[in-house]
Amino acid sequence: MKLKVVKYKNYGCMMESEETEDPYDNRFFWCFFELNSSEIINLFLAENYKNKKIRDIDYDFQYPKEELKTGKIHEYKFGKAEPNTREFSNEFFDWFDNLSPIKNLKENKKLHTFNGGGPTKEEIKCIKNFYDKNLLKKREKKTNLVFIKASPINEKKVL
Repeated sequence: MKLKVVKYKNYGCMMESEETEDPYDNRFFWCFFELNSSEIINLFLAENYKNKKIRDIDYDFQYPKEELKTGKIHEYKFGKAEPNTREFSNEFFDWFDNLSPIKNLKENKKLHTFNGGGPTKEEIKCIKNFYDKNLLKKREKKTNLVFIKASPINEKKVL
């Protein structure tokens, strides 16, 4: 099955480094995607600055789900909060602030990137291509939950 993004929610920039005399700064963005395989994957994007100019951009892809040694599962769920509301921020930070330290996580190769797990190359490629094409230039814009319309099965290109 060819992977496709079926829905996403872009939180935009949720954190940034404090302004200091240091020439290096960072801004951190999050976007969550659901694929047609039902996997939910988050993209954590870091803009790295030197002297107030973007020096580079780092992408990190993870399953926003963790299994603790206690057996408890903590995972992101798409919410209905709208951008630029307190609920929108709360929706993100309810997930983020409850992430556990690595020492509390049960070893789970599929879920956890710290031990070689995490999204597959195909999942990463699908999301990165979608993000770069549709969201990178407008990554600041926070969105509602966006559903992607499926294209007709036997769609023919009209030249």
